[in-house]
Amino acid sequence: MTGYGRAEFTVNEDAFIVEVKTLNNRYIDINIRAGERFFGLEHRIREEVKRRFSRGSFTIYISASGGETLHQSLNLEVAKTYLDAAKTLKLKLGVSGDTDVEFFLRLKDIFTSGKKTPDADSDWAAMQKGLGAALAQVDEWRGREGMALKADLLTRLKNLERNLETVEKAAPDINERCVNRIKEAIERLVGQGVDETRLLTEAAICAERSDVTEEVVRLKSHVAAFRRYLDSIEHGEPVGKKLDFLCQEIGREINTIGSKAADVSVTRTVIEMKNELEKMREQSQNVE
Repeated sequence: MTGYGRAEFTVNEDAFIVEVKTLNNRYIDINIRAGERFFGLEHRIREEVKRRFSRGSFTIYISASGGETLHQSLNLEVAKTYLDAAKTLKLKLGVSGDTDVEFFLRLKDIFTSGKKTPDADSDWAAMQKGLGAALAQVDEWRGREGMALKADLLTRLKNLERNLETVEKAAPDINERCVNRIKEAIERLVGQGVDETRLLTEAAICAERSDVTEEVVRLKSHVAAFRRYLDSIEHGEPVGKKLDFLCQEIGREINTIGSKAADVSVTRTVIEMKNELEKMREQSQNVE
């Protein structure tokens, strides 16, 4: 599911912004874009995201808010060493040229930074609060989208149940039509003198092959489980992978019904069920 979160955190005197953007993904994928200072914390960031979420493509941006504060001081001893060296070159080697302020400002090593070496633990303690706040916003965002997905999936599920009822009601007629087809076929081959024993045998075989009672019962069970998992979305439980699995099982039962019930009306209903299931599968892959 998609989502966005943003928060700020401060490390000593330096202020930072953490932004989290998410897109749909069947699995979890985490990309981190942070400054060199936080390279050592990427593993902790990933673990924090995985602790809260099980699906989605996450992109996490961590940037300085207005730039990190730099504390530069002038090292006069180093500058004096450069000045003495310049005087010696002029005196001993006859090198020409003036040593001015611009010359010294180009020398980076006469300045020292008062910035302390980053401490991973203290940096993480501050960042974790900001990251947690941003992820909480993402979770809220995804929660709203989850409720919309639930409403759509429930509609698809009701359509599937309605079609399943049609198949269940048509099941007894399928056997009768099967017997009539066999009887007509035998009559065409041997005339009106149909052997009742043979007819009953063929009819029993046909009825066994076309009986979809077991598939209908299993399909009802899968649909009921699907609805229970959808209800869990309101409680923040991750159910996306369970819904994926149920979609596979539902599809297996629908295919079996279509192959066993060789009946035009049932075939049309099976096609409609497959269409609804495909939409359910696509939406389920977006559920956390």
